[in-house]
Amino acid sequence: MGRQYSAKTFLRNAPNRLLQQYFQKQDLNLGLDWVRLDETEVNPIFLALEALPAATRSDVDTDFALIHEMACEHGVQAIVEEGRNWGRDWAEQFAGMRNHYERAFWTFLNEPRRFHVAGCFHEMDRLGGWRRRFVGRRLEAQDDEDALAELERRVRLFYRRQGRGRFCHVDYYERREPERHCYFAYPEDYASTDVGYDENGRFLHRPRRPAFEVIFVYRPEEGVLELHAKGNKRQADELAEIFCTTTLGLVKLPDDNDRVPFDLAVLKNPEFPFPTDPADRISAVHVRQLRFDLPEPTRGRITVSAHASDHRPRALRDVVDRAIDRARMPLEALHVSQAKMRLVFAPHNGERPKTLTFEVTYPDRCTLKDDPLDQIAKKYLSQWGIARD
Repeated sequence: MGRQYSAKTFLRNAPNRLLQQYFQKQDLNLGLDWVRLDETEVNPIFLALEALPAATRSDVDTDFALIHEMACEHGVQAIVEEGRNWGRDWAEQFAGMRNHYERAFWTFLNEPRRFHVAGCFHEMDRLGGWRRRFVGRRLEAQDDEDALAELERRVRLFYRRQGRGRFCHVDYYERREPERHCYFAYPEDYASTDVGYDENGRFLHRPRRPAFEVIFVYRPEEGVLELHAKGNKRQADELAEIFCTTTLGLVKLPDDNDRVPFDLAVLKNPEFPFPTDPADRISAVHVRQLRFDLPEPTRGRITVSAHASDHRPRALRDVVDRAIDRARMPLEALHVSQAKMRLVFAPHNGERPKTLTFEVTYPDRCTLKDDPLDQIAKKYLSQWGIARD
């Protein structure tokens, strides 16, 4: 989880009426007079929680930590998105709530399935380091029980060779605008041991068999598969082939030798205009770092960076001109293998201007995530010819 959970912080922000509903659903009587309890009185609730059995308190903390994780702008946006996918528009209802804790807590209590799916989307939106490759446009993504079971089996066998993966579970969700077919695989990880105490205060070693996450995202309009998984390119390609042959109906992973996902050559042009649609409110595009691979026989690298901004839009280009002897190494002969870019979004509805900084690495790596601003950036990487179909 990305946000640090604190029980007192949670209790201070969560409405008492929702706390009361939660404990009633859990059949837990804390011995509190909720009617007389002021919203700012967190100590009585905290002390009542401390008095619960350790296992029960652990379960409560787990639920509250999940709600806390979603009690932010992006978490609530994921909830609203998932609600609309099912014909439920909570935007007006949420507008009348006092904070994001109330919005997330209400969803947890009243729409637990939608809360869970939105939590997966929120996690997906925060992840960088995706691998991208073209596999074919408008393929039919299978999500029936047999297809998911086969994907579970193949992923499990892949990780069994590493001494883990005895079990695996796969969830499928569809996202829209743009259309994305998302498969979350949870193979079993290596066993570990937790050190702690039981309810009687005895010091114990408890075995634990955690799971880790592998995410496959197929974008039918672009024909692109995005993969988030640890490992090298060979392992990523094998996982991609497992996905394509079990869910997309392909016989094998398509050859991508002629389809490099990212081509950064346009960034060598200092006059490239970076055209955008005014509706997306991008006020500026800055290239802040370029990494050049030198041709043989040198086979070295030059990384050039500068704090480009609205006041210094040519800062990086000036450094490039000083750092590279164009007579000996013309830019046309250099290969751009990595770039750091920054998009500036104009303020909207009284908000402060927003910025988005990300890296693109040849041939298939990008730190962009999947939230709304990142989706805009992905769209323009394609339009500018950097992300290739």
